[in-house]
Formats: sequence, C-alpha cells, structure tokens
Amino acid sequence: MEIARLNIRQTMPRIGIRSQLPKMESHATPARAQGDHQQAKSGVGVTQPKIDIDTYASRHSYGYTNHEDFAREKGREGVQKMREEMAHNNAQGMDSVENAAKRGRNVLIEQVKQEISSRMSKQSNIVAAAIPDPTIRVTPSRVVGENDPGRSEVTFDTDAFAQVQYRPGSVETYLEQKGDIRRWITWGKYDIYA
Repeated sequence: MEIARLNIRQTMPRIGIRSQLPKMESHATPARAQGDHQQAKSGVGVTQPKIDIDTYASRHSYGYTNHEDFAREKGREGVQKMREEMAHNNAQGMDSVENAAKRGRNVLIEQVKQEISSRMSKQSNIVAAAIPDPTIRVTPSRVVGENDPGRSEVTFDTDAFAQVQYRPGSVETYLEQKGDIRRWITWGKYDIYA
C-alpha cells in the first residue's frame, strides 16, 4: 500500500536595500600668483684717490731743468754774454786803435795776457739756498652713483568662494522576493498539488 507523502517547499521573503552614500564635492580654483621681480643693482662707484706731487721746483733748484726753462735761461745767458763780449771786443778794438802804433807796446800780446789773467782770477761762487718744498695736491676718493633697490611685487587672484555640491545619501528598501510556502502530496509517482 502506497503512503502519501506531504511535501513542503518554503521560500523566505528577501528584502533588498539600495543605499547611496552622501557625497560632497567642492571645487576651489587655486590661487594664481603673479609677480614682477627686478633684482637690486648697485649703481655705486668709488673713484680712486689721486695724489699729484710736483717736485719740479725742488729739482730745478739743484740743476734739473725742463726744455722750456733750459731754453729760456740759456737764451738770457747767451744775450748777456753776447753783450759782455761785444763790450769787451769794443774795448779791445778801441785799445788797439789808440795804442797799437805806440813804440814799445805790443797790444795783441798784452790783450792775450790780460785775457788769460782774467780767466785765471775768475772766482766760482756757490750760492746756498733752501730747496723749495714739492707741491702736493690730494684728490680724495669719492662714492658716486646710487643703488637701485629693485622691485618685487606679488599679486594673488582667487575666487571669493569655493563651489560646493552636496548630494545627500539615500536608502531604499524593496521586496526582492516574496515569501512562499508550497505544499503538495506525492502519491506513488504522482504529485498532487493543492
């Protein structure tokens, strides 16, 4: 004898959940820096000190002479010696005219003897004088010019506010599968559904 069997199939209800997290997005434009920079420059210069020493007056006192003074002194000396020589020659000429014809006199020999005697009796004079000091002129060094301090300017361009977008989160529940209980009877090879 066949026994009836009770079959039960149960499907549990299934709840689905869709969730979305809250999201905040902010967009800020980064600050833009613009600058203008010029290096500092030194425009200062220093002149060298200068010392001018004129020693010509002191060197001239003991014999050093430049060409101009040499020519001037020798020119004066030459004119003076020429006048002295002209006077001397005139005196000798007049002596020859007046005394050359006199008996017992040899005027030319007398003149030569007198010339030698005057040259031998000439005395050299040494003059002692103070040597003048050199002239010294000093030009001190000077600082000239001005420094350029340069320039440095920076500007920042920014937006007043950041742009913020907020999307709130959400939760949604739904019935993904309904619960179900199914029963049927199996009799031999046959299933009998109620």
